[in-house]
This record gives sequence, structure tokens and C-alpha cells, in this order.
Amino acid sequence: MKKILVIMMLLFVGMLNVHEAKAYTDSIVRGNFEFEYEPTKGGVWITRVNLLSDKGIATLKIPAKIKGKKVVKFGTKELKNAEWQDNGYSENVFGVALAPDDANYIYEPTDVFELTTKIKKIQVPDTVKTITRMSFNYFHDRASINIPKGVTKDVGSFAYNNWKKITISKKNKKFKIVNGCLLSKDGKILYSFLKEKEKMVVPKTVKTMKNISLTHTKISTLVLPKGLCNIEAEGLKVSSKLTIKVAKGNKKYAAKYGCLYNKKTKKLVATCAPDGVLRIPEGITYATSYYIESGIRVDDAGIHEFGGVASKMIVPESMKQIDSILEFSSTEEFTCVMKGKTPPKLTCVIESFVKKLTVYVPKGTKTLYEEKWGKAFKYCDSLTVTYIEQE
Repeated sequence: MKKILVIMMLLFVGMLNVHEAKAYTDSIVRGNFEFEYEPTKGGVWITRVNLLSDKGIATLKIPAKIKGKKVVKFGTKELKNAEWQDNGYSENVFGVALAPDDANYIYEPTDVFELTTKIKKIQVPDTVKTITRMSFNYFHDRASINIPKGVTKDVGSFAYNNWKKITISKKNKKFKIVNGCLLSKDGKILYSFLKEKEKMVVPKTVKTMKNISLTHTKISTLVLPKGLCNIEAEGLKVSSKLTIKVAKGNKKYAAKYGCLYNKKTKKLVATCAPDGVLRIPEGITYATSYYIESGIRVDDAGIHEFGGVASKMIVPESMKQIDSILEFSSTEEFTCVMKGKTPPKLTCVIESFVKKLTVYVPKGTKTLYEEKWGKAFKYCDSLTVTYIEQE
């Protein structure tokens, strides 16, 4: 009897949980859009937008109110660390995510992604205070959007999509747009590039540049101002086709051979390799990874890959430490030409796309390089390393 009572209680609790879950998330249809939403502090949070037709969806007008409550938050929920490991990339607000690596398409569901390309304008009401940063990942670049006065967080993240046009309310107290750049209201912080040009000149007022990725970009020349004195994390990611220039008189940063570096710390900040060769300037002592990346973008020509990767890297005698040396290239065969007789310290060496690494070293140093670097590569089972002494 006791067991029966326990089972009945568990079933009852389960039914309550199901009821609560259904009551927690609801939906409403406006035109050819279905908005899934749930209560949140101060009003309603729209967590998903479903497209009900391929007609009449050119303008996505986010409702200001749902059932009398203000819409204060918009966008997809972010996955927790464990969920990222199990499920991969997070979906955007339309339910689109990256396809598996072995798929013959880029985004899934493919039919939903195709429908989203018909959206040309997104109208965000003034009631919205938060747009989550993953909301418009994997969204095309032929649409326009407005940022209301109350949105002051994560704008740099979701605005990264290279919108056709993006506007910010003049009443917004944190952000403004100058020369296609998303800046702090005082113009001292650069958060993101909103309008891409072949030559992007960062405004002279900028002192700090956030950790910005330029892998998905049409920019071919980036000019940094004289007063720039801080690049957060100093891990600016760039495409191999990008040329970086620094205004004359900058006291902290300089560029040479396509490499951006910190003149004070002698640390490599970013690189590009337009001819497939990464030339690190003499004087640099420390190089981190993730500088050169290929990428994927969506534009009027459709979905395609762009950019290139370094197949060869020339390392100066001054180099003391290199992090993740294999991640400087995404080619199967990678060549490193070492100018120093003392091998730089290698850290964070992990498996990568590189399967065959050829290292040219100064005469008389082959054994030294083999001994020191051999320990760093010992866990790279699929990698073959060949050391060749230079004459």
C-alpha cells in the first residue's frame, strides 16, 4: 500500500511539473511570425521566433507588449558549458545552428535558414532592454536592425553579423556609431565594426579596442589610430587577406610584414599572411596563437568560405616562446623556418589540422631542436615532424 501511495505521489508531482512547464513557455502569433515567450523580471522574454510562411516576412516587427506585459528581453538562451560539450553550437533566435562537420551544408535546419534570408528588416521596440548575444548568430548580412535606447549590453556581440544597416537610438547612453564603428558614448572604446568597407579607419578618439575577431570580414585594410593604447587580450583574430596599419606616432603598437605587435612587451598581437607566408618581425619575443583563421560568411553571392591560411612561418632569432604553434596553420603541411639557435619554448601544443611539420633550423642545432621540441610534440600522435639544418 505504501509503495502504491509513493508511486501515485511521484506521478502527481510529475504532472505538476509538466503543467508548470507548459504554463512557463507560451506563444503568440503576429502576422506570419510566431513568438515563443516566457515571463522574466519586468515583463516578457521572447526566446524564439518561428517563421510560418515564406511570404510577408520581409519585416520582423518585435511586439512591444504581449498580453499587456512589456517585452523587455529578446533572444535565444545560451548553453551552459556541459550543454556546449554535448550539443555543440547554440541555436540563434530562429532555431538555426551550425551543421555537423561531416554535413554537406553549413547551417541547419536548412529550410529554416533559407526562410530567414527573406527577412530584410528587424524592428526592435523601445521596451526591449536586453538582446542576448547569440540571437543573430548564423544570420545573413542583408538585413537592417535598430538598437533601442535601453539596450546597453552585448551589442558588440550580436552586431558583429555585418548588418546591411544598423542604427542606435540617440537616447542610448552607452553606444554610438562613428564611421561604421560601434563606440562607447565618449568615443574611447571600440566594441565592433558595424559597416564594413575595404578600408576601415578606426576613429582617432579610440583608446581601447575590445577583443575583436575579423575572420568574417570584407575589410582588406585596417588602420589603427595614434592614440590606441589597449587591445584587450591582445588576441585580435584576423583573416589572411587583411592588412593592418598603425598611425604614425603610436607609442604602443606597430605593424610590420602584416603583423601587429606590442612595442613595449614585444608580444605578437595579430597577423595576416596574404601570400601564405607568415613573417614574424625581428624583436618579437612572444607569440600566441589564433591569429590566422579561415572563415565562412553569407552574402549576396550565397554561402561560401573565404580567407586563407599560412603554410609557412618564418620565426626570428628573438623569439622566446610560442603558444600552440600548430594552430598558426590549418594546412596539412606546415613549414617553420627558425632563425634562432636556441629553440623557443613551445606551450599548449595540441593536435590540429597539421599532419606534417617541417622545421628548418640553423646549422648545428638539429639535435637541440629535436630534444627540446620533441617533448612538446610527444602527444601529437598524428603529426610527423622533420628537422632540416639550413646551410
